[in-house]
Formats: sequence, C-alpha cells, structure tokens
Amino acid sequence: MSKVSIIIPTYNCGGYISQAIESCMNQTHKDREIIVVDDGSSDNTYETIKPYEESGSLRYIYQENRGLPGARNTGIQHAQGEFVVFLDADDELDERMISLCLEQVEKEHTDWCVCDILRIERTGTSTKEEVHSSRIPKENIEERILLDDFIKRAPLFRKRTLLEIGLYDEDMRIREDWDINIRMILGKKPFSYVPEPLYIYKIRSDSLIKSRYRKRYDYTLKLLKKHHKSLADGNDEGAAKIYAQNLWRLGKLYLTDLYAVGAFISCLFESTKYDFSIRRLLHPFYFYFIKNFAGRDAQSK
Repeated sequence: MSKVSIIIPTYNCGGYISQAIESCMNQTHKDREIIVVDDGSSDNTYETIKPYEESGSLRYIYQENRGLPGARNTGIQHAQGEFVVFLDADDELDERMISLCLEQVEKEHTDWCVCDILRIERTGTSTKEEVHSSRIPKENIEERILLDDFIKRAPLFRKRTLLEIGLYDEDMRIREDWDINIRMILGKKPFSYVPEPLYIYKIRSDSLIKSRYRKRYDYTLKLLKKHHKSLADGNDEGAAKIYAQNLWRLGKLYLTDLYAVGAFISCLFESTKYDFSIRRLLHPFYFYFIKNFAGRDAQSK
C-alpha cells in the first residue's frame, strides 16, 4: 500500500486540533505522515501541537496567513506521500478512512476518492448527528458538478494529479472544495466512491457556515463567474442555462437571508442575460413580498 500524507491546515483551532491529530494517528493504514500547516494562528495552537512534534508524530509548518487553500497547497508541496489526505483542524477521520479510500482508488486506478460524511452539530448541551451522502450522478457528471457540488467530501487525492491541475486556487478562500471538484471533473480525472461516512464533519456555533453567510455567497458568485460564465461565454449553451439558474438561486439567498437588494438585482439581471425567463424574473419578487408583507399582515390579524 502507498504512503499517504495527511495535511491538517489550522488557524486558531488550538482547542480542537488534538482530536483531529489523534484521529490521524489512529488510522488503520500505518504508512503515513501527518503535516500540520499553521496558517498564522495567534491562539494556543502551537502549545497544543508541540508534544506531538517533539515525539515525532507529525511535522509542523508555520506560515503567514494565506487562507485554507494556501495552507493546503503548502502541505501538498511538503508532502512525501504518493497520496494526500485533507483534514480540517476541527474535524476528524474515521479510523478506516485511508485504508478504505486508498484500497478503492488503487483497485479502480482512479485519481481521487469521494466519501460520505457524519455531520455532528453541537448546540449548547445538545448534539445532533446525521449522515450526509454524496449524490453521485449516473450520467451527465460534468453538467451536474456545475449545477451543484454533489460531493460531500473528497478527502484523498493522488499528489501528482493535484500538481497537474495547478493545486488549490488561493483566491477561493471559501467554496474551495467545489472549485477543486469542478476542475478535477472537467479535467477528466476519474474518482472512486466509498459510500460510507468516513469523514466526521463537526459544526461549531462560531464556524463558517453559521457566521459568514455574506462571504460564502460572495465566493459562490466568484466561483460561478470563474467556471460557469467562462464556459457560457465560450458558447456552451448548457453551461449558460446552468449559470443563469445558479445566479437566480444565489440572488434569492442574497435577498432572503441578507436583504442585500443590490446583490439580488445584480444576480437576477445577469441571469436573464444568459437565459431569459419571466418566471425566474418575477418569482423572487413574489417570494419576497409573501415573506415580508403577507406574513406580517397575517400576524397582525
């Protein structure tokens, strides 16, 4: 079996990273190295990691803040394994993750592996656990990855394949996984799928998904312009329709979640330029009216 480099980017996760490291050390696949890339932390991250570094359990690399994609790229460039695994500092791996994914990739001669996730959300004293499965389409896979990121997690890649496609885009500080998945699929890099929740994805009250919707939506728009608009401007009619549809959906999120009217109007009219639809044009206004005015009238009666 091949050597695997596990890369853990971290930024101010000193209170969580030891659990991530322990899950790497407990992997049933033993031919592996652990690389922690500290992306400019100012908390107790190094104090937490230091005992592991001194025992030789991992390599520690510090860099000035470059964001998650930049930290992953640093890890890739220092990795000695044929394969690389990515683990966020506040998440964990099932102990069988590397063994099962690596076995499947080597058996099928693919370049990367997709798995399901166990999503754990802790709110106060309560804990909610759910398995979220990747929805792998049986056909039109290039169209489907543009429509939505159907991959829940792709933790394992051949290192050479990531080098071939140019590593992570460091301008995509959010939605970096959808970006790399699009590039891998459009680049004809075959993947394997292990339908088990081998990646443990933990949601904290202060995590990105809870606190920074605006940035998430802005980076989604950046991704759509990078991939979808580029294909649409190259006379790809299918991509143009998907670009318009995704802009419409994003515009509704800007409006309903953030009340960002300017961003909503911009997305809406850009959508109509690529695939004009009266329904798409009017529906968000109708939805906004019902939510904000009709609902208030009902409550006042």
